[in-house]
Amino acid sequence: MKFRFFLIAGCVLLLSAFSSCYYHHSNDVSISVKEDEEEYRLSARFDDSKTRAVQNFIKDYTASGNIFKHGSHNKIDATLTLDDNTRFYIKSYDGVLKIKLNKEENSEESYERIKEMCEGVKELLAEN
Repeated sequence: MKFRFFLIAGCVLLLSAFSSCYYHHSNDVSISVKEDEEEYRLSARFDDSKTRAVQNFIKDYTASGNIFKHGSHNKIDATLTLDDNTRFYIKSYDGVLKIKLNKEENSEESYERIKEMCEGVKELLAEN
């Protein structure tokens, strides 16, 4: 009986020690940029509290009006075409942003513009 008690107590202690190793810090930011001949991609995970700032930056940078509607709970999963015919895919929700630009469907200027916007997003997420 005592052996079983100590075994269970030991397991509980080990589980609590392991779970504390996986504590998620709210300041964690993960940004990945991948580029090849056909596509430019940005993928970012960040603290949920920065979602509105990221979305406002994108909205202001692209001058695309209210693409992030308040009623949609800050979510978007769409392919956008801007006034200058830049066409890109964007997926955004709390703490997540994904952007894909097909280089073959867009001009060099469009590619540079989206790449510059993504650099701005990276700088914004690097701020505390």
